[in-house]
Amino acid sequence: MILARPAAVCLALVAVAASGVVHTQPARELAHVKTLGAALSEYNDGRVHAVAAYYYSQKHHDSAWLLLELGFNSQRAVQITRDRIELETPDGEVVPLSGHRRWQMDATRATQLMQQVRPTRHQVRSYFKEIADITRLRFFVRPDDRGTIVDSMDAMSDQVLLGDLFFESPTGAWEKGRYVLAIGHTRGVALLPIELR
Repeated sequence: MILARPAAVCLALVAVAASGVVHTQPARELAHVKTLGAALSEYNDGRVHAVAAYYYSQKHHDSAWLLLELGFNSQRAVQITRDRIELETPDGEVVPLSGHRRWQMDATRATQLMQQVRPTRHQVRSYFKEIADITRLRFFVRPDDRGTIVDSMDAMSDQVLLGDLFFESPTGAWEKGRYVLAIGHTRGVALLPIELR
């Protein structure tokens, strides 16, 4: 996959054709990105608009699970799939979005995280006020929920996909530093900085 990007942005993108996963190298500057508040990043290139909030996870990342709240809209129909969403660590390692089955298997810690994060939830919906149609991003459901899970979803111009993304640390905790959230879709990739303190 070849992505158009400004020369000033120091990103090396490597597409893995077999899996469709986009790997990113750490960057000093990301194109089309604004940081809004202490723990919210917004990507908007005029075609794709994505917002990631992580108020709880920014300061509470000493356990295996990291929660990012996502809002996503595209001016042209695109598809986003579980296997094209990943988080790059400060040292360049790539952590794929967790599988739902793995998330459900860790039900005790998953339930505890959902309870702890409730007071710090940020309404990413408010960054898409011009769009009325909200569609739940169904990559995960709460451990006590029996909702339908999917591995891919279509994003249309008249709707916003809203939902939680869960990543599991290979080491059991997340180090402080700057991460990069990559949301791959059928027309490219949105890259958002995630700062853990």
